[in-house]
Amino acid sequence: RIDATEAFAADVAHELKNPLASMASAVETLGRTNDPAITAQLRAILADDVRRLDRAITDIAELSRVDAELSRTEFQPIAVAALLADIVAGYALRAGPDAIKVELATVDARLRVAGDQGRLVRVLDNLIDNARSFSPPGGSVRVSAVRRAAAIEIAVEDDGPGVPPDQRDAIFRRFHSD
Repeated sequence: RIDATEAFAADVAHELKNPLASMASAVETLGRTNDPAITAQLRAILADDVRRLDRAITDIAELSRVDAELSRTEFQPIAVAALLADIVAGYALRAGPDAIKVELATVDARLRVAGDQGRLVRVLDNLIDNARSFSPPGGSVRVSAVRRAAAIEIAVEDDGPGVPPDQRDAIFRRFHSD
């Protein structure tokens, strides 16, 4: 737990220092320029950095809240195939004529997992929405679940460009975006 707290604190510090360093540089440069175009650019940078900080602080608060709630959550058995079928059906109901199609691929109807169904739905919705946003027009998103040894693997695949090889480990770190 101590190691996890230390890693979380390091992630938070890193996430907050980037926009702060950018803001400090912009403020310093503002004091040395009289050019209205450069001043406007620097103000835009500052506004963007304020938004980044606000988003980071919101994410940090949400992660802390979720971690605390998860420690008190009683996991319930979840039928994975039924859950995925419901999620995919929801996307089909909301889809417009040009929407990226969300499809249910291979799912073993016997798969069960213990967890918090609401949180699992939220994670899957986030993954599917992200996959849809990177899929080209006419593309599709495929959702599948299979048993892998003692675990269940749920996959969300799209027709988008994919994650660059050098970012594949980084995307699983807290606060990372690319």
